[in-house]
Amino acid sequence: MRSIVAGLLGLVVPGVGHAYIGRRRLALLFAVPVVLLAAAWVLLFLLSGRTSLIGFLLTPGVLPALAVVNVALAAWRIAAGVDAARRVRPSRAAIGVLSVATLALVLAPQLLLGSVIVSANDFLDSMFASADGSTAPEPASSDMPTNSDGGFIVPEDLRDGWEGGDVPSAAEPTPTPNAVPVARGPMGPGVGTLPSLGAAVPWARAGEIPWGSDGRFDLLLLGSDAGIDRWSRRMDVMLLIEVDVATGKVAMIGLPRNLINAPFPPGPARDAVKCGCLTGLLNEMYVEATVRNPARWPGTGAVKGIGAVRSMIMELTGRPVDGVVVADLWGVIKVVDALGGIDINVPAPVYDARYPDPVYGNIVLRIPAGQQHLDGRMALAYARSRHQDSDYGRMARQQTLLLAMRRQIGPATILNATALFDAARGFAWTDLPREALPALGDLFDRAARASVVQLRIVPRTYSTILTPGEVTRIRADIAALLGVAPPPTPSPTPTASTVPTAVPTDAPIPTPSPTPAPSAAGSPSASP
Repeated sequence: MRSIVAGLLGLVVPGVGHAYIGRRRLALLFAVPVVLLAAAWVLLFLLSGRTSLIGFLLTPGVLPALAVVNVALAAWRIAAGVDAARRVRPSRAAIGVLSVATLALVLAPQLLLGSVIVSANDFLDSMFASADGSTAPEPASSDMPTNSDGGFIVPEDLRDGWEGGDVPSAAEPTPTPNAVPVARGPMGPGVGTLPSLGAAVPWARAGEIPWGSDGRFDLLLLGSDAGIDRWSRRMDVMLLIEVDVATGKVAMIGLPRNLINAPFPPGPARDAVKCGCLTGLLNEMYVEATVRNPARWPGTGAVKGIGAVRSMIMELTGRPVDGVVVADLWGVIKVVDALGGIDINVPAPVYDARYPDPVYGNIVLRIPAGQQHLDGRMALAYARSRHQDSDYGRMARQQTLLLAMRRQIGPATILNATALFDAARGFAWTDLPREALPALGDLFDRAARASVVQLRIVPRTYSTILTPGEVTRIRADIAALLGVAPPPTPSPTPTASTVPTAVPTDAPIPTPSPTPAPSAAGSPSASP
């Protein structure tokens, strides 16, 4: 019995088992490394706080080092337990008990911790673009299959859904007559298609302090709808989130996908079009840059399209975008399911007689009002359905879902962290460097407890057909919401040229006017 007690104590806390049997020197030998390790963690926590500690753990190189420490600690605990037990001559029964205890107290929990560490590191490697700007393989500029004439092949049932009205061609922005409808390309359900680690971006990457010196962090959240029922990628969710660094107050600015005539940023794309704008819908911007007119935009592959959307949002809102996060909507299903579903208070019932479910095709969707627990497929349906109201109702539901997820994600999710990281891998991408995580951790910790104000660019307050005057008003209202000085009036629209006036290069996309300095008002208000 004495050997069992000594072994169990040694497995739980190395050195305690030896102290129990009176071997004080060995107790110190086994205990000192563990005590020093624990003291270092406590000191780091006291100096930086929980959120900063998590941010530190997620910076490059820390998780692999932690995985090594985890293996070493497991081996040290087993060695301490075995050594303490063998010094009092354990019986066969004691050896059996200690073997089971080793599995339950050491191997199982530390294997779980190791799997979380590996999954987290793999997810972060897939999500964050490398800080050195090195280029990794990316998807082709278009993920649409082509026919022998170079025309893109689009399924018949999707042609009416093409917002531009025409099926684009590989050679020019007009349809190819011989394009034959075929099944969707190689991308299947649940397959992440966002850029991989190291994808070079054609714009200035944020640093360790991504908001620079202006005291405001502007994050562009893009929901990308790319799946078996559509070609290429449509940015159906465009949400600009700004956090006041000093107070943590959050402003959410929702941009509907069906804005027309959004202004291009200065450069070849603006010079090539008489109005200097995107004459189609705003959510066509990715396709515009990667399929219709890729020569007018810098970069390659998916990041070319993401960069074009980023520059367009900057021009429209007058806000500098410090970072971009892109999430495939297919990933919503997987992440919400990994969370065990999402609890959400549905303000109004949702009914859609022909919702295009990504699993079952067109279905009748019913989500009652009130407190609901939604699995991943229904959470995506709640955020994606628009037939029952409009794009603007959908935008409101998307923000409601995001706030519900913000409330639900917390320390308890660590118990299912491996599944969460595995679900998100390949479905999220950001240009923010991992080195920025400690600073972002502090900021998001303040933001999680702060107030949120929202502005939606929707009718009747705003017209869906943008004019220079309407763009100026949108910029002014956003500035008033944020409590900052309004940006300068947008540059005059070019009127003469119909072709690019400059040869596109891989230089960074021109940014809008300089970042406005915070006004005396300081924190955001709920003005408009």
